[in-house]
Formats: sequence, C-alpha cells, structure tokens
Amino acid sequence: MENRIILIEDDEEIRSMVKDYLSGEFQVLSFSDGKTAIHTIKNYDEYSLALIDLMLPDMSGMEIIKTIRQVSTIPIIIITAKDNDTDKSLGLNLGADDYVVKPFSLIELTARIKANIRRARTYQAMPNDAGVKIKDLEIDPISHTVSRQGTLIDLTPIEFEILYLLATHPGRAFSKERLYELIWKEPYFGNENVLNTHINRLRLKLKNGEEDTTTYIKTLWGIGYKMEDK
Repeated sequence: MENRIILIEDDEEIRSMVKDYLSGEFQVLSFSDGKTAIHTIKNYDEYSLALIDLMLPDMSGMEIIKTIRQVSTIPIIIITAKDNDTDKSLGLNLGADDYVVKPFSLIELTARIKANIRRARTYQAMPNDAGVKIKDLEIDPISHTVSRQGTLIDLTPIEFEILYLLATHPGRAFSKERLYELIWKEPYFGNENVLNTHINRLRLKLKNGEEDTTTYIKTLWGIGYKMEDK
C-alpha cells in the first residue's frame, strides 16, 4: 500500500509546512476544514493514516474521529494546541491512536506517523497462530476478531494488540513501560496517559453492559497490568 495521509488543519501556515515536509515520503491529501474532508473522502481504508487538528472552524476534530471510526480502523494522530489531559483523553477515548501538541517537531511528527503506520501493518500481518480463549472471550489472530459469547467486539489495531499480548501471557505482569514499548515500538518516556486511555477503552468494549463485573485486564497498582485467567 502506498503511504497516503489525510491532513486536516485549518491553520494555513502549519498545514502547508506539514504537507511540504511530509510530501518527501508520503502522499498527503490536505484539508482546511472537516466538512470538506468528510464529503471528499469516500474510503478511509485507502489511506495509511489521518492527522486531525482538534480545533477546526466548522466542526470539532472529535466529530471527525467519530466519523472515521464508524467505518475504518486506520491510525489517527491528533494535532492539538492544547497540552491538556482532558482533550487528549477524550480524543483517545473516541478512537485516536496518538497525539502531538503544537508547537511540535516535524521530525518527531514523522517518527510518530511511521510508528503508527508500521504498527497498523504489523497488526494486519500478525502470524497465523492458534486462537486464544480467556474466560468467555475468543481471540482469533487469523481473522483479527474478538468475540464474547458469540458476539463480535470491534477493536482498533492497538486495542487488539494489547488484548492479544496479554491474553497470550495469562497471569504475567507487564509493567506500563514494557507494555508500551512492546505495543508502540518506541521508548516509554512516561506516556502513561496514552496507555491508560487505551486500556480503559478496551475494558469498556469488553464489558457486557453496566452491570457486568467480569474482569479480564487487572491493574497492578504501582506495576502495570496482567490478564486475569481465572
């Protein structure tokens, strides 16, 4: 697949700078507003990644993330001027995979883009190992599907990777640092918010209603996480 990227950024100077810089390695389709992007793009799966500014003139980046996640699992990186944990958590909870905060380094942005694309492709090409059963969950790495009591659960590539890694090592404790490095393929550097948000979103998707008390992923306070196998 050719590396095609969607860029949605209303600041003309930033949009041009990012597009010019990335165009040496990627094909960049850029937009200054969300509605034009949504009406123009017919198939998000034709693209490798989306870069989305949270503050747009016509609609919020959060709405665009929700729109994309209804039809595609392509990696999404949030571009935001707000170094605010609430905005980051909300974007990640809606399905974004990563974020950069303005002003950002173009070198760092490129590295994050490559890491997210590489991770998505690794997910698509995961080895055809045997399926895994944990309690009432069935995880199939061949079809990349997860079901609970016969009902399919829609997971993003990162969510699937986290679940599959923990499920194939039941009872084993993973520190946050180790889990982040195994999934994101980069140093941890205290990126606790990103990891915690993905874990929380994964847990929510695995629940069967508000009354469900089944625990799959257990938090080990001061350490990290492990998969409960009993």
